[in-house]
Amino acid sequence: MVNKLLKKATDNNFLKELFFIIIYLPAVNFLYRKVYNERIKDKTAKFKLSDLIVSIEPSNTCNAQCIMCPYGKMTRPKEIMPMGLFKKIVDDCWREGVKNFNLNFYNEPFLDPLIFERIKYLESKGVKVKLFSNGSVLSEEKTEELLKSGLDEINFSVDSHIKEVYEKIRKGLDFNIVVSNISYLTERRRELGLNKPRIKVVFVGQKENKTEIKEYKNFWKSKADKIIISFDDNRNNTSEFFDKHKKKKPFPCNKLWAEMNVVSSGKVALCCVDYDAKETLGDFKTQSLREIWNSEKFNEIRKKHLDYRANEVSVCETCVHPHRLNLRSWWKK
Repeated sequence: MVNKLLKKATDNNFLKELFFIIIYLPAVNFLYRKVYNERIKDKTAKFKLSDLIVSIEPSNTCNAQCIMCPYGKMTRPKEIMPMGLFKKIVDDCWREGVKNFNLNFYNEPFLDPLIFERIKYLESKGVKVKLFSNGSVLSEEKTEELLKSGLDEINFSVDSHIKEVYEKIRKGLDFNIVVSNISYLTERRRELGLNKPRIKVVFVGQKENKTEIKEYKNFWKSKADKIIISFDDNRNNTSEFFDKHKKKKPFPCNKLWAEMNVVSSGKVALCCVDYDAKETLGDFKTQSLREIWNSEKFNEIRKKHLDYRANEVSVCETCVHPHRLNLRSWWKK
């Protein structure tokens, strides 16, 4: 009930900003944290490793330079994860009961020569598989392979329905090619009578596109199963909201109990903000999922979050989520 009310309030931009103003009033903030902390304690006490979504980065190669993404700053070597290591990670997670996998971190998945083999291997385990793509290299041939692979869900990152705006945000990509590729996938899925992959388009709101949401939804409603609107991606220090609230006391991040991010080398990064895997929590080459989860470093970072000291973690210090998303994320089921 609380999550539904908060979601309804924060789906509207005006109500969203009003919510953040009210929640940061000293007396309200004190009471909200007290109530919220009980919810967080309850959720973490019930946590199981099988609850995790495991994101595996098959390769760390992308063909775009999106303005909100720090991909261009990455210093770790470009590499393709060997299929043997990929299977080890999947098998280990599967034995722990993990049922949800995502084939992303900092990559365009369809540049990976083994992507369809990886999807089929995951599908053979009876788990759910999704990925995010910019849609630029999804040729007709790859679309046919994709439809045979068994992929459950594909999320296309498309931040505008206007060519000039899109290409200003997703630098290096051609809007017309992307729309054509997504439309072809939608049409072929319908022609073959398939119900998957579920097709979603994701819009990251920012100053370049924030006035076009209504028109964007109208443009994409016939081409996608779902349209996702999100805001304040601060991975590349582009969030206006973060500048307003970065000095405020942060909230615990539920992503530390929701998702594990494995980069192409097999190492585990802290979260999606940790693009260079500087806060390495473990390495699947030598460790199991359970060993990484129970590591001293991972436990220490989670404790800092639960103590409302996320700003003491270098990666979290510049993240917008503890100041925005995590004000309500723990209410979700």
